[in-house]
Amino acid sequence: MPRHPPPPFDAWACLQAFNETALANLDPQGWGECLRAQRLAALMDVAQRKSPLYRRRWGRARTLADLEPVTRLELMQGFDDWATDRAITLDAASAFIADESAVGDAWLGRYLVWTSSGTSGERGVFVQDAASLAAYDAIDTLRLRGTAAMGLWGMGRSFAYVGATGGHFAGIATIERLRRLACTPWSPRLRVLPVTTPLPELAEALQAASPQVLVTYPSCALALAALQAAGDLHLRLDELWLGGEQLSPAQRQTLGGCFACPVRSNYGASECYAMACECRAGYLHLNHDWVILETLDAHGHPVPAGEVAHTVALTNLANRTQPLLRYVLTDSVRYLPEACVCGNRFPAIEVQGRADDTLTLPAGGGRRAVLLPLALETAIEEGSGVTQFQLVQRADETTLELRLASGADASAAFTGAAAALVALLRRHGVTGAHIVQGDLGPQVDAISGKTRRVLAAAGPPPPPPARAAARRRPRSPA
Repeated sequence: MPRHPPPPFDAWACLQAFNETALANLDPQGWGECLRAQRLAALMDVAQRKSPLYRRRWGRARTLADLEPVTRLELMQGFDDWATDRAITLDAASAFIADESAVGDAWLGRYLVWTSSGTSGERGVFVQDAASLAAYDAIDTLRLRGTAAMGLWGMGRSFAYVGATGGHFAGIATIERLRRLACTPWSPRLRVLPVTTPLPELAEALQAASPQVLVTYPSCALALAALQAAGDLHLRLDELWLGGEQLSPAQRQTLGGCFACPVRSNYGASECYAMACECRAGYLHLNHDWVILETLDAHGHPVPAGEVAHTVALTNLANRTQPLLRYVLTDSVRYLPEACVCGNRFPAIEVQGRADDTLTLPAGGGRRAVLLPLALETAIEEGSGVTQFQLVQRADETTLELRLASGADASAAFTGAAAALVALLRRHGVTGAHIVQGDLGPQVDAISGKTRRVLAAAGPPPPPPARAAARRRPRSPA
C-alpha cells in the first residue's frame, strides 16, 4: 500500500479546465485564441514575479519572442530558482523520487512529480500542479480518447498498461494517480505490466487480463501484433492507445488490421504531457489553447509552415508552478500548410519522434527472443547511470556493440551496462550474446540528424576515428 495519498483532486480546477477546453473545441479561432492569450499573459506575469531564474533571464524582453530559449540543462542547474513555489528544491525532489514505492504519491501534499528518461543527456525533474493535471485530464478526455469517453475514468472498462515502471516516469505516475483517485466499484479495471517483461510472459499476462483497451508503445504493440497474427495471442481490443515513439502509417495499418480496432496516438513529453492529439484522418493537432510550439531553424529563427524545424521551443500554458517558456525540444516538427481534411481547426503537425529498433536474438530451443528498445534502454540506464549511448546489433546478431559518450567513467559505465544487459538477455532466454564496447561514440543518423539509441543488425563497424568520438545530439522525451 502507498504511504501517502495521490495529489488531491481539485474539483474547481478540473471543472474550469474541462469547460474551457470544451469551449475551445467549439471555437478554436475565437475562444481558443482568447484563452491562449490570457494564459500566456498570466504565465509570463507569474514567471517574472515568482521565479528567480526566469526573472534573471527576462532582462529587456517584453514579449515571449524576445525571451531567449532555455534548455533542460539550464533549468536543472538552476532548479532551486526555477519554480514559483519556493518550497520546491532539487534536494527535496530527488529524495522523493529516490523512493520508487512513492510513484503517484503527492509530493509536498499537493504536487505530482515525474522524471524524464534523460535522452537529452540530462535527466529532467518536472513538478505538476493541480491546474496542469486538470488540463491534461481535460485534453485526454475531450480530444484524444474517442469511444472510451472518460479516458482511464471509463466506468467498468478494462485497461492494460505496458510501459516503463522502474521509476517516477510520466506514464506510470499518471496511471497510478488516476487509478487511486478512481477507487470505486465502477472504476476501470487496470493491469500494469513492465515493458521489460519477456514477450511470451507479457502475452500470457495480457491474455489473462483480457483488456478492452491496451496502452503501450508502438514497438511493443507491433511485437504483440506479430503474436496475434501468428495465432499465439487472442486479444479482443476495443481500442489501442499509443505514444512515446514514432508511429508510421504502415505500422498503423498493420496494428489496426491485426487487432481490428481503432488505433489512437498522441504527442507528448515529460515537459508537457499532452501537446497534440490525433484526429480521425491520422494527423496530430496541436492543443493550441494550452501549448505554444515554435518551429525554429538551426540558428533559432522561425521556420514557416510546411518546412521541417531543426528544434522547437515549447511553452506550457498549463503549469504556473514550474514555468516552461520557450523550452528547447530537439524534435523535428512540421506545421502542415493546409487545413486538415478532418475539419479540426487546431493546427496540424507532423512529428519525427523516437524510432529505435526492436532487436531479435537467437534463444534456447531454436526460438528467437524479442527485445523491445525501451527495455534495452532501461537496462543500460539503470546499469550504467548514463543516458548518452547507442546500442548496435552487429550483423552476426549475437554481438551487441555499446557506444558510450567519451568521459572519465566510460569504462565503469560500460561494465555496469554490460552486466545489466546480460541479466536482461538471460531473462529473455538469450545466453550466447556478447556485449562489446564500441570504439565510436553515439552516431547521428545521416537523414534525421538525431541519434537512435538502439539499432538492429548492422554490418561491420567503421574504423575508429583518429580523434574523439562525435557527441550525440540531445533530444526530448514520452
